[in-house]
Amino acid sequence: MFIKNKNYIFLLAIIFVLAGIFFRFYQLNFESYWWDEMLGFWVADPNVSFEETYYRREVHDQSSILFHFILKNYYRLFGYNPETGRYVPFFFGALSIPILGILSYQIKKNNSYLLTILLISVNIYLINYSQEARYYSFVFLISIINLIFYYKILSLNLVGFKRIYVFFLFILLSVFSFSLSPFILIIFFSQIVYCIYVFYVYRTKNYLFFLSVPIILIIYLTLNYDYLFFELASKRNHFVNPVNWRFIYDLFFPRFFGSQIMGLIYMLTLIFLIIYFRKKIFFISNNYLPLIFILFFSYIIPLSYELLVMPILVDRYIIFVLIPIIILISVLIFEVKRKFIRNVLILFILIPTFINHYLEIKLRENIKPEFNNLFNYLKKDETKNLTLFRVNDLDNTSVEIVENYIASLNVIKKNNFKLFEIYNFPSELKKVWIICYEPFTGFDCSVPSDKGKNWILLDDKKFHLVYAKLFRLKN
Repeated sequence: MFIKNKNYIFLLAIIFVLAGIFFRFYQLNFESYWWDEMLGFWVADPNVSFEETYYRREVHDQSSILFHFILKNYYRLFGYNPETGRYVPFFFGALSIPILGILSYQIKKNNSYLLTILLISVNIYLINYSQEARYYSFVFLISIINLIFYYKILSLNLVGFKRIYVFFLFILLSVFSFSLSPFILIIFFSQIVYCIYVFYVYRTKNYLFFLSVPIILIIYLTLNYDYLFFELASKRNHFVNPVNWRFIYDLFFPRFFGSQIMGLIYMLTLIFLIIYFRKKIFFISNNYLPLIFILFFSYIIPLSYELLVMPILVDRYIIFVLIPIIILISVLIFEVKRKFIRNVLILFILIPTFINHYLEIKLRENIKPEFNNLFNYLKKDETKNLTLFRVNDLDNTSVEIVENYIASLNVIKKNNFKLFEIYNFPSELKKVWIICYEPFTGFDCSVPSDKGKNWILLDDKKFHLVYAKLFRLKN
């Protein structure tokens, strides 16, 4: 971390970035899709019109339509199957590593960006979301880019055309990022509060930023009025649980960093550094305070919304809070003048981080339904007939979503499996594997009473959250 030669420093940064990309690529399709990924996969089907995609997203999936359209066009180019879908979040997650290093160097021009890159490269939380076909890794990336242009627009060095160029890019990026996830508005609110703060405390007049605020809000609200006031303001399809007492003292840090111990290590380090440098952070003009505001408001605003309206605070929704956490830890450690204390803090962070990272990769277990493992087992059997077990009150769309995912898997296509509707078997069918997706059936995979007399159980196989039973059908 204290290498003087710039060539060696740059080489080390490249090595850290490549390591982070490798960790995101390794075991990319280790797990099958869970429900939200299957839903997004169905919404982004390239075989349906854009109008149908928009309708599916509006009715069934309240996440960003922008990400669905990106996925839709990606599937058109590279094929519509779940395995290739994972490369989209992987790309965003991999790109976040060097981009966060750039932001870190922009905030403090020293070697602390190396520590930033290293911490993000091995962060197991960000690795996991870089391997999930949802938009969270994209939210993280676009939040970093938004902050890069925010610091640029605050720069006093901008003159002439470059000033106009950065101004319009910041507006476009802000509107795009808020349209991707309304939670990124927390960053925007933090930026406004910071600029008001420095205006009154330091008499710093950030006219360019204040000019952008009404323009951004007008464009954003015009484009997203229906989404904001129909879906977010209503309680339709709401499923977020209220925060519990554990959140008060852990602030999702165990989730962000892999375990209770790791969460405590990162939290204690961050608190210590903020207190240690409190005068520099709060009473001297610097680049740290915007990050403090983002960190603070990322928790306060969702909690306030919960008190007034309904719960909305989930760790992945504020994934961008890792930006201030990681950068503040990195740059403030390098602010420590005493070399011994600085080295102790670096080792205090890195040694348990590496140990936790190794254990997470080495001992990784499936926490999502093991569809791929199940079908890789079933492909050895001569029976290639499948049907999805469903309960009577399950809606047809939910069944369609899961069947669409199963039918699109490479293992299904390559081994000539045939998928039938459970209540519409062809008369010539003799044997069939009944696939029970346990979350759909209340974890009850019992044979339907109307089928029990005509189905004879020959074999069964259980994997995590999925159960397969082979039946011979009586004619």
